[in-house]
Amino acid sequence: MTAIIHKQKKRGISLMEVLIVAVIFSIMGTVLINAYIQGTRMWNLTTANSDLRIVAYLAMNNMVNELRRTTRTATSNPSPNLAIPSKPNNHSVDFYLPKDTDTDNNTLIIDDFGNTEWETNNMIQYQYIPGQKRLRRLEKGQQDIIADDVELIEFEDASITPSLYNDELTIALTLSRATRDGRTVTASVNSIVKLRN
Repeated sequence: MTAIIHKQKKRGISLMEVLIVAVIFSIMGTVLINAYIQGTRMWNLTTANSDLRIVAYLAMNNMVNELRRTTRTATSNPSPNLAIPSKPNNHSVDFYLPKDTDTDNNTLIIDDFGNTEWETNNMIQYQYIPGQKRLRRLEKGQQDIIADDVELIEFEDASITPSLYNDELTIALTLSRATRDGRTVTASVNSIVKLRN
């Protein structure tokens, strides 16, 4: 008995099959690279936007907390009333904070007659510097940066916006920043501040 051995012809990969596989991998690679690039851009844009919003909210929160302690209705002399330049120059605000003047020795910011005592020899100013896109706080010659990347800030009171009460102040703050890939993100926050009477 002799065994019949069939030899099968081994078939190699043709050039056409190699080309088809190369095209498929090339298309898949292009799609994956584009998806990665788009995802990275979206991540950078979202991160930059989030970071800018945090800066805007922190700056607004700091200003609101301090400005709530100021006044527009005091009748004392010298006047401790908050002052805002008229529009369109309403990008800064001058104000004073209450402080025990120690003339009554009661260690309170309220005097014996129930009036608030003000530190009128210490003016504080929030000031916008457009060329530097910076908002700063000035007190006794010392400068603290409140926020960078400031596109615009406007302070308004009843003299600018008649719908406001005399003891109210609005702040509109807009920040903008360029991302690494050249896009611009913007964050705007607004607040109405109820001032101390």
